[in-house]
Amino acid sequence: MRGPAEGWIEAEEGVQLYFRIVGEGEPVVVPLVEWTREFEVLAKGRRIISYDPRSRGRSTGVDPEKISFASDVRDLEALRRQLGLDRISLIGWSYYGGVVARYAMEFPERVRRLAVVCGPPIRRSPHTETMNRVMIERIREAAPGYLEEFQRNRSPEMLAALWELVKKTRAGRPLREMAGDPSRWPNENPGKVSEVTRRAVETQGDWDWREAAGRISCPALFVAGDADYLPLEAAREWPRFLKDASLLELEGVGHFPSLESPDELFEALDRFLAP
Repeated sequence: MRGPAEGWIEAEEGVQLYFRIVGEGEPVVVPLVEWTREFEVLAKGRRIISYDPRSRGRSTGVDPEKISFASDVRDLEALRRQLGLDRISLIGWSYYGGVVARYAMEFPERVRRLAVVCGPPIRRSPHTETMNRVMIERIREAAPGYLEEFQRNRSPEMLAALWELVKKTRAGRPLREMAGDPSRWPNENPGKVSEVTRRAVETQGDWDWREAAGRISCPALFVAGDADYLPLEAAREWPRFLKDASLLELEGVGHFPSLESPDELFEALDRFLAP
């Protein structure tokens, strides 16, 4: 297995995206380098290309008005073009599961296989309301009074504490130590990540992709854990609107299956990505 190799591409003037390549073979693109280093186990016989979206990891930090869900989709296409890739497989975790799914709707001819791991629902309403309610209930149970204090004091310490609470309340099993280290890069400061994510999700508006999802022409795999904030009923909607899709439900697993149940996750992804 060759690698890693690394570099930058220019997504647009003044916006450089960092990428890292491990292995050789069919290209599989995964957003968020440090957060998805575990996915490099899939590089046997494949080329795993991970990259940092704008204002994440080692990529260029940009002003908030230059951050949007649409720009994240465009940046993925810029990466594909500038690396000279014809067709790619995609794996997206969390918010970036929505990015890769939307990319597959807009550029179906470029996607060989699509995997969404604990991604967003196919439509905003009513599922995000349920997700937010579950999140608030769990955090209040784990740390009474924290959310009220957070509204008054959004210091770096309070933001760091929020991230620890999210890990505690959104995981179903103990988390293994991450292979990557996001804390090395200023873009991964909890406060900045929170603002970038908030801005990106806000620009999605009241999305409903049930009709547009029919444009995805490749095989698709959706992965969801029953201990996540998002109920399984939301994840089960995705396969109903695609031509060739399946759902892997992970029992007792939350939002971080690569750290909670890596063997189960990567065995499934390895099978799914096979020629």
